[in-house]
Amino acid sequence: MRGCLRLARTAATRSRQPLLSTRAPALLASHALPAAAAAPLLRRRCSSAALPDGPPQPAPTRQNLFEVARELPKYGVGSKVFRSGWTRNGYDPNEHHWQITRVELWTKGDEEQFQRGKAWGVLTWKGVTEAGERRVRTPLKKEWVHLRDAQAGRANSAA
Repeated sequence: MRGCLRLARTAATRSRQPLLSTRAPALLASHALPAAAAAPLLRRRCSSAALPDGPPQPAPTRQNLFEVARELPKYGVGSKVFRSGWTRNGYDPNEHHWQITRVELWTKGDEEQFQRGKAWGVLTWKGVTEAGERRVRTPLKKEWVHLRDAQAGRANSAA
């Protein structure tokens, strides 16, 4: 959105003409669009109301399962984790999560940070907990969240 607004400002200040320039008929002919269909597109301006106020907010840190487990006691064994994509799709983390039962971690290259490994756990889906443990799928996706951290974040935002 910002790029669109910046482009509109520079075009208007350089030529001192409206955004629909004299080159519009040539552009329409080169793209083979009917003039009636393309005219509203050329006249459309970007809204400054859509721009956020204040400085840009930092993006939330995204972590894979092993980066989350590294920060938990006993490397996450016994803790509940879920993927943030599940909440975007409307699944409640209290009814859709993994409870980690064991973790194998190893380093990546010369780094001393555990970013790779294997994890096993018990899946709870739609409130039903599976009987046995199984390997956690897609642990390297950068969208894993500890359940207690997510609940604390919701409590802080509600207050």
